[in-house]
Amino acid sequence: MNIQRVIALVTAPVGLLFLLSDPQSLLRFIASTGLNWYQVFNPIAWGIILGTAAGLLRFHQVQKFAVWGTYAATALTTFGAVGTIAIYFEHRLWYLGWPTMWVAALGIGIYSFFLMQLRFAEKFQKDSEDDSE
Repeated sequence: MNIQRVIALVTAPVGLLFLLSDPQSLLRFIASTGLNWYQVFNPIAWGIILGTAAGLLRFHQVQKFAVWGTYAATALTTFGAVGTIAIYFEHRLWYLGWPTMWVAALGIGIYSFFLMQLRFAEKFQKDSEDDSE
């Protein structure tokens, strides 16, 4: 079975749960998880930081999982972005979409991790080759 299809089948019920929730339920969920703007976009920052550190420390083993990570990142980002837009059009309040925005930011953070690891590993290797000449 295709990985995108599996991810879509798993995330679709969760998306419907958020979409069909009333504003009070979403507010209770946001309050119970403590979500705010900082926490919503925090996974992107962690993806960049950890990816950069992994690249500088020459931790190349993570690239074995880059394809699966990209699939997961694409699915999470798509699900989160579409869910956020759907919740906005349903309730007309952006902050009610924070849970799905967090899911989208998690997808972007996963992608950023693999991208930063690869970029900094290449840059570190290129700089090392230039110094040895």
